[in-house]
Amino acid sequence: MTHLSEDCRRLSIQQYQVHSWEELIKTIRGFADVCVLRLPPCMPGEYSSRLQNINEIVCAVTANLGPEATLVTIGDVIDLVHVHTNLNTSLRYQLWIAVKRTTPLLLNSTASLPSHHFGALVHTKYDSPLRHTKTRIGYAYCPACDKTTKDYGGKKHTYHEYGTLISDVWRTIDCDLDGNIESALDIVADFFGIEPYRELRVIDLRPMGLVRVYVPPIQVASHSTQGENELPKNLINQVLHGDCLEKLTNIPDNSVDFVFVDPPYNLGKKYLDYDDDMQITEYFDWCDTWLGELARVLKPGRTLSILNIPLWSIRHFLYLETILNFQTWLAWDALSFPVRLIMPSHYAILCFSKGIPRDLPGLTKKAIQTEIQNPLKALRIIEPLSEGFCLRDQCTRKRRKLRIDDRGPLTDLWWDIHRLKHNSRRVDHPTQLPPMLLYRLISLFTEPQEVVLDCFNGSGTTTLTAHQLGRRYVGVEKSDNYYKLALSRHEEIRMGVDPFRKVERILKAKNSPVPRMAKQKYKISKKTLQLEVRRVANEIDRLPTREEMARLGKYPIEYYNEYFASWGEVCAAARTTGMSETRPKVVSQPNPKQLKLFDE
Repeated sequence: MTHLSEDCRRLSIQQYQVHSWEELIKTIRGFADVCVLRLPPCMPGEYSSRLQNINEIVCAVTANLGPEATLVTIGDVIDLVHVHTNLNTSLRYQLWIAVKRTTPLLLNSTASLPSHHFGALVHTKYDSPLRHTKTRIGYAYCPACDKTTKDYGGKKHTYHEYGTLISDVWRTIDCDLDGNIESALDIVADFFGIEPYRELRVIDLRPMGLVRVYVPPIQVASHSTQGENELPKNLINQVLHGDCLEKLTNIPDNSVDFVFVDPPYNLGKKYLDYDDDMQITEYFDWCDTWLGELARVLKPGRTLSILNIPLWSIRHFLYLETILNFQTWLAWDALSFPVRLIMPSHYAILCFSKGIPRDLPGLTKKAIQTEIQNPLKALRIIEPLSEGFCLRDQCTRKRRKLRIDDRGPLTDLWWDIHRLKHNSRRVDHPTQLPPMLLYRLISLFTEPQEVVLDCFNGSGTTTLTAHQLGRRYVGVEKSDNYYKLALSRHEEIRMGVDPFRKVERILKAKNSPVPRMAKQKYKISKKTLQLEVRRVANEIDRLPTREEMARLGKYPIEYYNEYFASWGEVCAAARTTGMSETRPKVVSQPNPKQLKLFDE
């Protein structure tokens, strides 16, 4: 069993194959439980073609479902973006889950990465946060050392003995859209196994004989695919200070080999010099403007990549497909700050080419590999770690000594690149990306001496990695602080210093609402204090209040006040069972009893 859902009453799974509009409407009319709409899969050569009549189908489904229904649409990304477009006015978007394919779909052996995931798009007829069980995914174990694939370090006491909370990237199961999807349906049946739901109704649209049509991008003069231009010398290897739209006007048409952008997400992040909180229509109008400029400066056959959350990526996709050609939706499994009972891990990197894409240099070996100093020896730029191996140094050394092949294929599902966890490798920027992500993207899409552009350069990760890899670069940054920070880090490269090295810094920026605690020496370890809270919780059969810990605990309450950012962090170990990184001899079903948290 790959998952455990607490307090679950599994939904009965009923599957229907529909052959006509009449059958479809009859099957869904008034249905108010959980409906799974199974779309026909894309075949090789069809990955840029849309399903015809999908707009009418999803509108009919929306109109006929009951008022409390949940709709899960399973299909390829090219179809799901258009499903959402026709649902978003009447249903509430909740989640985009990336599901691993059993067999990667080979789209084009040299111009695209194999497609290793499809999507499960979740909408609800009700207008409130998603209702579901508390579901955990069981730990996976490294085949070389038999320990958990993740090193949990000194926080094992705050994790559950069975596994971690479910995320929006499902890699512990695999299935194919044109085959058996029972493993995914099993999770869905448990995940939504709550009142008032009773049934999971799967509507298979494959027998309807839906056809695909290719809608070419609109080619306009400003997006001409004819010819290439040279980047002016005064822009080569420069970080420009100013507004992106203003600076992009100075870059000639068809002069850039690869564009990467990680724009502000309009989620209210606290940047040093500007706010990330625009009206949504204003935000996307602004995005369309600079995306159009990026398409203009891109050379024919080259790639533009944009990183964002899945919901915003849908909107970017719909605009970009009108002016560029869709290449791939990279699903980066990058765990972020927890949201309710689902761990947000799915970050989309949309890749679109200007005209027909060229062969990818990273796949054709035209991208000469540059040796990069990397603290994690298991990570290689173009050769990803095979599914299931861990990143522990001891295990990595053992595998190397025994010549164990721990490499896997490079596909569009990236799981071996993790966010920066330690402050010693961060600079003062709230959304700093790991350099390995840019090493891989730049090595995949460019050759040495080609031009890389990032018009939201931030603290410089894109231009710095391009610099290290022997590419020419142009960065644009509006913030004076981040602009100066990037310049200073480029100067470090010129002096032979790694800008991504470990350095003790005092940081102010933070990418979560939890306040940063001052560095201090602990008289009693935080682990010891958290385990003491667990002891008291078991004694009184609930989570203790601050006052109760002062009265019943062994340690002064001042330690809890000074060492922890919140009372929730204090109680982290008391809410769960604790785990071991070694494989259990006998897997037992844990007690799902939850302790009630009293207000402070």
